[in-house]
Amino acid sequence: MKKNYAITLLFLLGFLVSIPLYAQQTVKGKVSAQEDGAPLPGVSIVVQGSSTGTVSDLDGNYSISVPGSESVLVYSFIGYTTQRKIVGNSAEINIILGEDISQLGEVVVTALGITRDERSIGYSTQEVKGENLTYTKEQNVLGSLSGKIAGVQVTGSSGASMGGTQKIKIRGVNSISGGGEPLMVIDGTPISNSNFSGSSGQDYGNLGQDINPEDIETINVLKGPAASALYGIRGQYGVIMITTKKGKKGSDVKVELSSAVFVDKVSNLMPYQNQYGGGSSQTWRTLPNGDKYVDMSVDESWGPKTDGTLARQVMSFYPQDPTFGQLTPFVSYPDNIRDYYETGTNVNNGVTITGGGANSNFRVSVNDTRIQGVEPNTSLKRNNVGVSLGVDLTKKLKVTTNVNYAANNGRRPGQGSEDGSRYLGQWFQRSMDMNRLKDYKYDDGTFLNWNLRRPSTSTGEITNFNPLYWANPYFLANENFSDDNRDRFFGDVGISYQILPELKVSAFVRSDMYTQNINSRASFGGTGNPGYSIGKYQNTEMNYEFLAQYNKVWNKFSLDANVGGNFYDRDYSYLSMATVGGLTSPGFYNINASIDRPSTTSYQQNKQIKSAYAMVSLGYNNTYFIDASIRNDNSSTLPVENNSYWYPSISTSLVFSEWIKSDVMTLGKLRLSYAQAGSDLNPYSTTSFFNVGSTYTGSSTVNTLSVPDNLNNPNIKPSFAHSYEAGVDFKFYEGKVGLSFTYYNQRNENQILNLDVSGTSGYGSATINAGEIVNKGLELAITATPYRNDNFSWDMSFNVSRNRNEVVELYPGIDVYQYGSTTYSSTTSYLNSYVGKPFGSLVGQAYKRDEATGKILLGGNNLPLYTDATHDFGTVLPDFNGGFQNVLNYKNFQLAAMIDFQAGGQFFSRSKMLAVRTGLDPLSAATNENGMNVRDPLAEGGGVRIEGISAETGEEVTAFVDAKAYYGVVARRIYEDWLYDASFIRLREVSLSYNFSKAQYAKLPVENVRLALVGRNLGMLFQNAPKGINPAELSTGSQAIGWYESGQLPSVRSFGFNLNVTF
Repeated sequence: MKKNYAITLLFLLGFLVSIPLYAQQTVKGKVSAQEDGAPLPGVSIVVQGSSTGTVSDLDGNYSISVPGSESVLVYSFIGYTTQRKIVGNSAEINIILGEDISQLGEVVVTALGITRDERSIGYSTQEVKGENLTYTKEQNVLGSLSGKIAGVQVTGSSGASMGGTQKIKIRGVNSISGGGEPLMVIDGTPISNSNFSGSSGQDYGNLGQDINPEDIETINVLKGPAASALYGIRGQYGVIMITTKKGKKGSDVKVELSSAVFVDKVSNLMPYQNQYGGGSSQTWRTLPNGDKYVDMSVDESWGPKTDGTLARQVMSFYPQDPTFGQLTPFVSYPDNIRDYYETGTNVNNGVTITGGGANSNFRVSVNDTRIQGVEPNTSLKRNNVGVSLGVDLTKKLKVTTNVNYAANNGRRPGQGSEDGSRYLGQWFQRSMDMNRLKDYKYDDGTFLNWNLRRPSTSTGEITNFNPLYWANPYFLANENFSDDNRDRFFGDVGISYQILPELKVSAFVRSDMYTQNINSRASFGGTGNPGYSIGKYQNTEMNYEFLAQYNKVWNKFSLDANVGGNFYDRDYSYLSMATVGGLTSPGFYNINASIDRPSTTSYQQNKQIKSAYAMVSLGYNNTYFIDASIRNDNSSTLPVENNSYWYPSISTSLVFSEWIKSDVMTLGKLRLSYAQAGSDLNPYSTTSFFNVGSTYTGSSTVNTLSVPDNLNNPNIKPSFAHSYEAGVDFKFYEGKVGLSFTYYNQRNENQILNLDVSGTSGYGSATINAGEIVNKGLELAITATPYRNDNFSWDMSFNVSRNRNEVVELYPGIDVYQYGSTTYSSTTSYLNSYVGKPFGSLVGQAYKRDEATGKILLGGNNLPLYTDATHDFGTVLPDFNGGFQNVLNYKNFQLAAMIDFQAGGQFFSRSKMLAVRTGLDPLSAATNENGMNVRDPLAEGGGVRIEGISAETGEEVTAFVDAKAYYGVVARRIYEDWLYDASFIRLREVSLSYNFSKAQYAKLPVENVRLALVGRNLGMLFQNAPKGINPAELSTGSQAIGWYESGQLPSVRSFGFNLNVTF
């Protein structure tokens, strides 16, 4: 057998070497790029009319045998103009290839960091250049994506939150539970974008803010499963691909200094009435000596008119106060809320060093950000260090590394609740001088409060100066606060080897590690017990990755094939401790100072995913392309029998402009795709266990076991998303006009939900596979250069998207899923999802109405009647989102402006409701149809006019009712009046920059100087919501979907300058 095998092998070898040698002529040469003269590896060189061909090596060199001098060599490379050359008598032919403008030509970064020619991609992606993100120095880079990507909705906190959470949804809500944000990937490394929030509404932001915007080269958004299928579980909701700047080989060392200084001012505050002051009645209260005094026991503004009447203010009851015992004019302070806020500052300084040798490149960046907030005693300090290095150890062996470090130290304001200073717009007195409250602490340590128990009816004195409802806002800012700090490392180390010109293998170790600490304190002298708590979050994510890439071009065919694997390992832990019962020593904030035994909470999670994947792309004639991919994930969080699952995808691209020779249409492309993607669940959700705890009996600690509220499911299966997409891309006039249109249909089924179960089971909910939600939508993106000459250019971009969402099914016998709820004064509103309707229906109490006429039903006192909290007001999701950007260049000047917009959607505003309820809002002191103030007595023509149907008699009623009584019902029990359209048009960014000419600094050792004046969040051009409520800033750290507003931080308008100097 061995002998026959050897004979056969020798025969084959002999056959190969005995191929006719009449192809006597050998041609050698080098292929280079016209742009920079760099060698082009992988260029196809084919003898025209034959199958003989080769490709250029890593240095652009090639060697090929040709039949004779009449032979024609064809040189082709994707993105470059094909050239043909008659051999003649030449033994060496060097070719320079230029870029082919008629092709799409742009290279984009796709899944796994693989670069692709855009014309070959059969699914929707959209790229934003780094310089387009840094015009205005957004604190959180994710916020700078707002309005720039079709199909991407960005909602987030006010700038007053100093790097607060930015929520991103791609193509609508794809999870019935409301979650599902895209995966963030930076230079191929998946990183966490989790967010943290505090018990008093502090928003510590999401982890995406750790990325230094100055380091970003491009951001490419992979919108659907077809684009992100190779990321498997983690890419189900899309991927944000971030590519950072790198140094270039053979380049000189460059140093770039950047400095930006911004001033922040609050804007868009709610309006308030200034006719009436603190109290619950217009009748003055008096002391035993007959002096009038302001009713400080009421946190409302239904008191007497602020007409200058002499009265005792709250400060005059403090023996330590200079006004003790004095009567002062009772007046309004129109700017008392505005006076609380300060002028904030944002200073950002950075230095970058880039360069490279013959076989290496590097880039080092250091950035320092220091923010003083618009609220007293709030600040943020952030430091970033980034290092990128690439070294060619040999012509075939390369090593690269990208390392990033971010350190955050913050003291941030509370928001999203009535805690902290957020109550000022909901419960306050218009007659309170905010400037008097600033000195919140007297020399003897007594705290000044505005909201106290009434004076003694016998002595006229106050002896208990503890706040009744609300503490002094300056006390809260300076004594009750949270400090957070985070240290984070993320990056990768990789090695690649070019086995053949067509074949490369690479391996990477990728990591994302952070430690987050949050310390919160509550001082004595407030409304609750003093206390102290600490929380520590630790996260380590490791990815071990292998990838083999094969790229081949021959004749009219191109082949890109990739095979790889990934091992993902995540360790996450949380530990918190808090004092109980107060502190043994006032002002000593330490867990050991707890009066009772401190409480402790801790947990740890580990998750692993083993993955294998493959992708192949085949192209013909640079016109027809088809892609297919497959991935298998094996997740440790799923049961063994269900933990291995596959995701296929297929897409095609047809460049039909190759058939149509036109001077107008540069490119026309049709694309189609289908893909699957799956999702797992949190660790330890498939087995039942007891909660381990302890209790202190007063003399000893006893360990406890308790049954958790949720029943885990040992048979759970992964959920799946099925996505269909079709689109067309056009470019006209050599790219001066571009248009991209996409239709998508995505179905997410078999979702993993915790649904309520009968209490008789011993559990409150159970984890099951249930539910299907569908999103269908259209996306349109347009780019254009309306005019360009040597001195002037105008570039513009516009995008708009429309999404339609439907909850198709939940579970047999269940037709509603509750996402969230909020309660005030025993009245609750809900965010529910109903089968057959879009996600997120606002549900609450509405006016009872006459069925025949639709008019409001009135009770015996002519006050409105209201329903139970079951009325469905419709979805909170918007109809359209988009943005419009213009960049004008004239000689060395550049003017850029950005508008983003939203049409449709709605939200509930508790701040507006309470401002009316407590007499702060102008509506509570408006002029009625009789020309009188609604607070005037009914006998004098005052009151609120109401029309309706008497529920008792059935007759129509028109009457005036007492304003306080009316708003006590409408602004307390009926949510219908406090739902607002979330539509807006916002002027988000404006910048004016100047690039100094070299003649202006010819004697200085600098290469470039650029100065820019910048405005950020300049204001709303249009909104249907009331002034002072920003529909674009509804989401906070605790809300995945922005659907109700309560204690929203004020919008912040920023002005400043950027200076960039390159040496």
